[in-house]
Amino acid sequence: MLPSQEIGVPIPNIPHAVSVTLPTWEATVGYEEGEDWVVSKMNSGYPRFFIHSSIQLLCQHLEDKYGRSGERCMVYPSYKVAKRCREFILRHTANPNKFVVRVLRLSTPSPTTEVEKSTMIGTTFGVVFFPRSEYHLAKNYWQHSGEGISSRMGEYILKELFEKDMSPGVSLKGISKQEIQMRQIQNRSPSITASRASSVLGNGADDLNKEFDSFIEQKYGRVLDLKFATEAKAALRRRIAGKVDQSTSISPEALEKAKRGKHLSDDDVFLFPSGMASIFYAHHALLSIAETPKKSVCFGFPYVDTLNILKKFGPGVHFLGLGDDESLDKLEENLNNGLEIMALFCECPSNPLLKTPNLARIKQLAEKFDFAVVVDETVGNFINIHVLPFADMVASSLTKVFSGDSNVLAGSLILNPMSRHYNRLKAFFDKEYEDLFWAEDALWLERNSRDFVERVHKIDATSEKVVDLLLNSPLISQVYYPSVSESKKYYDQIKNEDGGYGGLVSFLFKTPLQAIKFFNAVNLHKGPSLGTNFTLACPYAILAHYQELDEIAQWGVDRNLIRMSIGLEDPDELLDVLQKSLDESR
Repeated sequence: MLPSQEIGVPIPNIPHAVSVTLPTWEATVGYEEGEDWVVSKMNSGYPRFFIHSSIQLLCQHLEDKYGRSGERCMVYPSYKVAKRCREFILRHTANPNKFVVRVLRLSTPSPTTEVEKSTMIGTTFGVVFFPRSEYHLAKNYWQHSGEGISSRMGEYILKELFEKDMSPGVSLKGISKQEIQMRQIQNRSPSITASRASSVLGNGADDLNKEFDSFIEQKYGRVLDLKFATEAKAALRRRIAGKVDQSTSISPEALEKAKRGKHLSDDDVFLFPSGMASIFYAHHALLSIAETPKKSVCFGFPYVDTLNILKKFGPGVHFLGLGDDESLDKLEENLNNGLEIMALFCECPSNPLLKTPNLARIKQLAEKFDFAVVVDETVGNFINIHVLPFADMVASSLTKVFSGDSNVLAGSLILNPMSRHYNRLKAFFDKEYEDLFWAEDALWLERNSRDFVERVHKIDATSEKVVDLLLNSPLISQVYYPSVSESKKYYDQIKNEDGGYGGLVSFLFKTPLQAIKFFNAVNLHKGPSLGTNFTLACPYAILAHYQELDEIAQWGVDRNLIRMSIGLEDPDELLDVLQKSLDESR
């Protein structure tokens, strides 16, 4: 099916989609400026920035039942997280002594029979009540920490606490088999093309019934059986641990420097409700085990909320936005002159400029000056690269290519068992870590990620062809991709033997007008996120940094930058779409 170019349509067009359509450059600017012609159509969005309608409705019910006059609320997956939100509000408000922030602990009923275990799960969650004037701070915590409840968890709590008298399940009455079957084609995988949909619908009654039965089984049958959530999470941890541990084909020199020598256990893999939550918790853990918390370093230009976490939680941050060798030279000089830091956070490679840091040198500095290293490998992913030997913790957004289907938010954090900080970190996690990853989300992610390896290799191969097309276009002034970056030598040090260079590519046109014309013309999905099974584009600087376009320029991020996440489309068809749009941009 052709990508929708209608403002506000979820991508994919399902209830729990992770992305949302902003089809033109002007619509993206309009969204950032809060213009009604865009905002009024935004009924969905990226979950950390846009509160899902089910969660909004849940909050309304909770405010009606438990709120006081003038209060609003937010829901978090545990009482402990809700208290962290309260602390954030009180720390950052301009009026700390003029109001009270309340935290309420609530629970849903637990199943009482084996049958109920398939559809019920007892869960305790936290609700933060605060004055309406402080909503912006509560929303900031939701966005930065990534610890909010998922839309599926919100739906479940809403049903259990406020809609239990309604008929359980989903009614199929009044919906034809053909309509349901078409929805199944659209929802099962956004990468399925229109030709596939047409061929299925034209296969006759037998095939239609077969597809219908398969849909019912997958959508409402065992794949969503909540009693298997624990097994699904165990499978996810094993999948992550196994893939990381088996990807050891880095250079002998790098491996020697890393001093790796112990198998990674799935007990060292921790799941989170979002990739941002894994980065947030890594920072939280380091602050908690530090004798004296110190500032951390953010090395390289990162995704926006990584920097926000380091700025707004704890002592602060030293931002080395260029993330190059000269930045490391300056850091080493400052460390030799007495600078003390708690940790260094970096992305590998970085988003959106696709720079790879010199992890071997960073590790040497960390050992010499006793700071921790946290690497976010989301963009590279652990099929392509092996960063664990150089890090104390490795964070990843499983929302992205690990899932692919753009219908679940998730993250992971891996503790390196060879880290000198491991014993203290492991003791902290064993005592304080909470499994906040919602059961139904785990079931979806486990199913989505079964073909993770095959998808990564296909995306890598297509991405190389896209990069070649862009490099050979006379309209393009610069292409950002690990294989054509000055930092390629550092990527190759950590690249697995059968790994590629990832599915994310950014590029600049020679003129702003060409960039706008291309983006508006290109017949692709357009919106936030990356790592999707379908190609997804956005004017990255406009979307992520609209209020600071002049500031980010000093770190090499041009306001007219376009970022593209490559999907599973037929490579020739994708290249044809891109070439046509390039031709229209002249």
